[in-house]
Amino acid sequence: MQFEDHFKEPTTTVSIPGMRILADGSRQEMQDTVVCEHLLEVSVNGYTAMRLSCTADHLKELVVGRLFTEGLINGTADVEKLFFCGKGTIAEVTLAEGKDFTPYQGTEPTCCTGNRQLLTGNRKMGKLPETEINPAAVFALAAHFQTDTKLHRSTSGTHSCYLYLPDGAIVSFEDISRHNALDKAVGHMLLTGADPQACMLFTTGRVPADMVQKAVMAQVPVLISKSVPTEEALILAKEYGLALICKAWPDSYTVY
Repeated sequence: MQFEDHFKEPTTTVSIPGMRILADGSRQEMQDTVVCEHLLEVSVNGYTAMRLSCTADHLKELVVGRLFTEGLINGTADVEKLFFCGKGTIAEVTLAEGKDFTPYQGTEPTCCTGNRQLLTGNRKMGKLPETEINPAAVFALAAHFQTDTKLHRSTSGTHSCYLYLPDGAIVSFEDISRHNALDKAVGHMLLTGADPQACMLFTTGRVPADMVQKAVMAQVPVLISKSVPTEEALILAKEYGLALICKAWPDSYTVY
């Protein structure tokens, strides 16, 4: 895959003046760090495929991961070239020769969820093979969450997704959207050639059906969250053999 990136200085936070109002009526002038929203338009073979509101880091991983979890590509071999403009607001994807693309606009989730019945489009989901859960790895991911991540530590305004690699390494990704954060992790997995079925994903947000769908599309057999699932997510996970672990903390977790 040829990669051409002219976007060199992403801005992810900005300092804003504010006034803190205390219960006793007193006021304190202060500076607050807030996360920046970045708009990215992705075209595939000249057709607009999606518009993403995201943080401006790891855009390469985000685009590759999103194309994969949407079923628009089957892997990095399907991408001939990925180009980013100087402002980082336009990503142009050229598919490899012989790889067709039908213009497709994905369904926008409602209230940061995507009901199982709305999961349509190009996604062709396959059942995952059975996998044995490694409790030590689950607890390692839960402990990693306790260390926090850079953007969240400074803004309290992001979700994170951790990718547990086959060698035990943990790679962290952040975004204003937990869907984007997971796609960044999946993109990193693809770009580094890691075996999906030997990886695990840990998300800091709740798990509705569309998050389960992303893990199944990525062929990652274990999805972990420090939060809770929805009923539709549990139904979908069972149908496709995804090991769904929630309420994952350093001292316990729940398997569904």
